[in-house]
Amino acid sequence: MFKGAAAWLGGTLVGGVGGGPATAKNPSTQSLTALEEPAALEQALKAMALIMNDDVVGAEVALKDGTSSFHKLALGVIGFLQASLGFEADIMREASERLAEAQASADRDRRKAQRDAHSRHSSYPPGTEFALCHAEAQLMSAVVGVLSESVVDAMKAFYKLRKAYLLLEEIQAIPPPKQKRVDPDAVEKSDAASEMSSTSDPLYMKNSDRAGRRASIVSTINMDTMEPMDVFIHSGSNLCFGLLLVILSLIPPSLGRLLSIIGFRGDREKGISLLWEASKADNVHGAIAILSLLNFYGNAVQFCDILPEDDAMSGVGYPRQRCYDALAKMRQRYPNSALWLLEEARMEAVNGRLDRAIKLLNVPASPQMRQVEALMLFEKAINSMFLHRHQDVANAFLKLTELNSWSHALYHYFAAVSYIELYRENAESDPDQARIFAKKAEALIELTPTFMGKKRFMAQSLPLEVFADRKIKKWQARARERNVRLIEGVGVSPVEEMMYFWNGYKRMDNDGFAKSLIALEWQKEKLKDDEIDERAIHSLITSVVLRNMGEREKAKEHLQEVLAIDKNTLKGYLKDDWTAPTAHYEWAVILWQENGPKGAEECKQWLQKAARWEAYELDTRVGLRVTTALDTVNKYTEMA
Repeated sequence: MFKGAAAWLGGTLVGGVGGGPATAKNPSTQSLTALEEPAALEQALKAMALIMNDDVVGAEVALKDGTSSFHKLALGVIGFLQASLGFEADIMREASERLAEAQASADRDRRKAQRDAHSRHSSYPPGTEFALCHAEAQLMSAVVGVLSESVVDAMKAFYKLRKAYLLLEEIQAIPPPKQKRVDPDAVEKSDAASEMSSTSDPLYMKNSDRAGRRASIVSTINMDTMEPMDVFIHSGSNLCFGLLLVILSLIPPSLGRLLSIIGFRGDREKGISLLWEASKADNVHGAIAILSLLNFYGNAVQFCDILPEDDAMSGVGYPRQRCYDALAKMRQRYPNSALWLLEEARMEAVNGRLDRAIKLLNVPASPQMRQVEALMLFEKAINSMFLHRHQDVANAFLKLTELNSWSHALYHYFAAVSYIELYRENAESDPDQARIFAKKAEALIELTPTFMGKKRFMAQSLPLEVFADRKIKKWQARARERNVRLIEGVGVSPVEEMMYFWNGYKRMDNDGFAKSLIALEWQKEKLKDDEIDERAIHSLITSVVLRNMGEREKAKEHLQEVLAIDKNTLKGYLKDDWTAPTAHYEWAVILWQENGPKGAEECKQWLQKAARWEAYELDTRVGLRVTTALDTVNKYTEMA
């Protein structure tokens, strides 16, 4: 499968990075002379800076007459950002076309540079700058392909990922570029933060040999002393290779076979180090590296509860101050961009300041990229859900159906379950208002399935849509069996379920915990006669709320109720089967909170049981938590 990739790379670094034929011809593309390259790069980088400052129109204007590979890559970046932020089919098609043109142009320029052997503007081998452009475009094209609805495009994307990986690996192997001058004081200052955080990490302190190996994963270079083209190559290769390593390290256990198809594995620790190194660049590479890091620490890491101490250099520990400093730098550099406002709101939410996060998201903003506007509204809706502001949640998700086309089924489901909760909250105190909420909930429940399957991933329905569709069918069946109206057929609070899947309890305060426990107590007197899978949901989520409140003994009692259930009784048509493997993960979380690294081996045993579980609903989402947790405990068990 990968012989073609090897052939494409046949030129290798001896005669210049990469090799192989151009894939397309474009008469509007003209190869640059050695003297023109720096000017073209500068113009393209300025245009990409406009993108990061939410001036898409200005960037398009600045790039429209450019014919260089740098210009075409910049146009591809615009398309990629719009596609990856919004997941909309028409935008992804346009992005793919732009990126294909950028790849073809870069390949032509790379071969010309190798042939002419000019390198006056860079200390890298001739053509390396265009090999990087090709790899960047190929990597972005692969991501767009994975996000597409076609399984064929997705499989092609994995092949592109493989090729980009090999090319970036070769660029990474090139010795560090020459520097114009070395200022020891500047280098010392630039390295101080990373050295301070590494020496405070218990994973370093307990094993000096391991510490030395890990500290040398990425060499730190003062980019202020480098030529502009070298900064472009150095920061770009670190960004792209770092991103690849991190993304691959996050693939959950249920997708393990995918790794064997691709033929390589991620390395979260090295990937994060490369991203931090890239973040030092005062260009678009540095900005995207910071954006990637903030998303990693604000999203992927936050789904897990088994993490090393903050600032641990394991690729998982949350370097709080470093993230704050990086974000502050971006807000200052790109003051007009709502994208960085969104990241600030996410950071506030991560630290439990949900009201502050919503206040930031309410700041009037009209971003040129409407995908950012949709992301801000989605973030506001999720944070409002964590605060139990159900009317705000319903309003926000229904508004989202007007802003983008990602998953109207999921948006309607969120709105429906919010009205279910409003009905329950008012059922006794205000029956008239409760009836209004019940009608709205039932109308949305009936409407949601009409949107199912319209958004697909690798030719498969979205896992959360499959989950929502099954839940609705389950409620309808329960209502028929019990001869009650639809809203009375709903089981354990579906809002609390969604809070668990988004790990909202990690961001709640005591007032939020109290509201969640009340929601979980709805018609508790009937729960003992309910189906076993509903009782398992109630016990599991109650356990999670109690754990986050610090009441671990009570949490364990509820969790043991789930662990005692025969997993086969949770299987079958319309049943919730996800609670059994999730309970194993949750037991590991409690062990970690009780014993810390000393209990890493026992934690690992429970996590491995969850990781090896047979296929179940939402196994990818739960699997992300398991994978991240294993990454942490493995660091400690390896040292034992």
